[in-house]
Amino acid sequence: MRKEAGGQESAGATVRQAVPLPTDNRPPEYPALARKRGWEGRVLLAVDVSADGIVQAARLQTGSGHDLFDEAALGAVRKWRFQPGTRDGEPVAMQVLVPVHFILKDNP
Repeated sequence: MRKEAGGQESAGATVRQAVPLPTDNRPPEYPALARKRGWEGRVLLAVDVSADGIVQAARLQTGSGHDLFDEAALGAVRKWRFQPGTRDGEPVAMQVLVPVHFILKDNP
């Protein structure tokens, strides 16, 4: 990204979002009580990812309506690794939104 007079970054930078590494990350465990009660849900997390692909922080963006799912998603994603995002080909820290789905048919 180019710097203009006054230190401002110019528009037009190529940005690639950070993405979870599917082979390195374990999905959250389906909470036993939720399974027993037949609950399903979706959690949306705001995740701060470092330029090294390490989760710096994860916060609930949109809850599922069940604390069990929200806590399971946060606990798992905080341990995940990401392919770092880039700006003009250089790794950068960024925030990404990560959906986590709890669906019974996918979790026998």
